[in-house]
Order: sequence, then structure tokens, then C-alpha cells
Amino acid sequence: MQWKEKFPPDRQPSMDEIADYIGGEARQCWQTLLDHLQTTYRVQPKLSYSDCASKPGWNIKLQKGGQSLGTLYPEEGSFSVFLVISYRLAPRMEPIVPRLSDKTAELYRQAGDYMHLGKWMMFQIKDMAGVGDYEQLISVKLPAKAA
Repeated sequence: MQWKEKFPPDRQPSMDEIADYIGGEARQCWQTLLDHLQTTYRVQPKLSYSDCASKPGWNIKLQKGGQSLGTLYPEEGSFSVFLVISYRLAPRMEPIVPRLSDKTAELYRQAGDYMHLGKWMMFQIKDMAGVGDYEQLISVKLPAKAA
């Protein structure tokens, strides 16, 4: 059953239900990432429903002090991340890009413009390498010491 059908607008899922829906290896990735965000940045996930054509249904917005750390979209066996990285952060991204997985590094290099604010990326996380990439990307947006 598709995500938006399993959890319609009037049926907000719990965090456990989200983890169960993701399932498999990605479930552990999901929990590891949420634990990292809460421990490092003290970020509390905020559930929101969207009718967006590309990813309709409940999503999880991550913010700290007005700074967006991305939006997470649950999927069966994985989850996707939408992230905008401001152009003003480009100098701080330069040393990070070589440490990303080849796929994520190329995605960053080819990322499109988001409303003239920065590069936007949507990528899927299925394993711990994806979690590591996301953690590095958000560390540029919000260094842990600033959290």
C-alpha cells in the first residue's frame, strides 16, 4: 500500500509507524539519523501533510532555529531527503564534497537552482552511507557547535 493511502490526511502516523513502514535496513538508518539529529542538534521532527504532486502524504520537517535541515519522505525500504544548500555556503561545501559518496557528490554538483536561494537536492537513503552523506551536508548548514 502506498504511503499516502496508508496514512491519509486525517490519519497522522506515529514515529514507530513511520519506522515500520520504512522497514528493512533503512529502518535502522532512519532511527540512527533521528537519534543523531536529536543528540547533536536537539531537533524534534515535525510531521506535516502535503499534497505535493511528486511526494504526496505525510513528511517530516527538520528545523533548528529557523534553519531548515531538510524534509524527510518515508518510502518502503528507504526514505528520501529534500535539502536546499544556500549558495553562500559554497565555500564550506568545497571540502565536504570529496568526502561524500560518489553518487551524492555528483548529485550536489548537478543540483538545480531553488528560487535563486541555493542548490536543491532530493536523494534516497537506503544504507548508512546515505546517512553519513546527509549528516555531512547538514553539518555545513548548521555546525554541531552552533546547535
